[in-house]
Amino acid sequence: RHRSGTENPRHHQKERRKAMSISIITPAVSEPLSLTDVKEFLRVDHSDDDTTLAIMISAARELCEQYTRQILMTTTIEEFYDMFPDYTPADKDIIYLSRGPVQSVSSVKYIDDAGDEITINSSKYRTDLISQPSRIISEDGWFSTKDTTNAVIVEYVVGYSSASDVPAPLRQGMLLVIADMYENRIDSVKRLPTASEYLWNPFRVFTF
Repeated sequence: RHRSGTENPRHHQKERRKAMSISIITPAVSEPLSLTDVKEFLRVDHSDDDTTLAIMISAARELCEQYTRQILMTTTIEEFYDMFPDYTPADKDIIYLSRGPVQSVSSVKYIDDAGDEITINSSKYRTDLISQPSRIISEDGWFSTKDTTNAVIVEYVVGYSSASDVPAPLRQGMLLVIADMYENRIDSVKRLPTASEYLWNPFRVFTF
């Protein structure tokens, strides 16, 4: 079931990065910061800007997630690959999940050569949810897939279970971003407040 060949492993890595995509199945039902949190930080004591601040909270959270590749609140996502990842001989049987922190892996599916969607029995792989990025490790090699897009589908639950579980640096970085948005309501050349980058950098997830 293993693929063989003499292709450069680095070429494989590049292909897998391009082939991977994600889709949100069940979005988060709450934000890591409340409107009260933000208004206290900004020292805003009126409700005139509540709608605007709510939008800024969502925008800051999405910016944090894009920068760190961490999903802040519990979300179910599907991650798609055109084929099972094949990085190097040492880790060819490993799928590295692109988002964290992973709570659980719901399923690993693939489209077989006949075009049928097959769910792999969980006894055929192990999960490492402690490492960053989290890993799914095949016990006996992955399977041959149909030559089509999105032939491998991994569904998993990711994010922190409550706002209080979200690390303080991520929340503080969001507050600084919101303050910048609130005080400077025009487009800016800079991407992020520098302090937010320093706060978020230790939490960034890097995948192959």
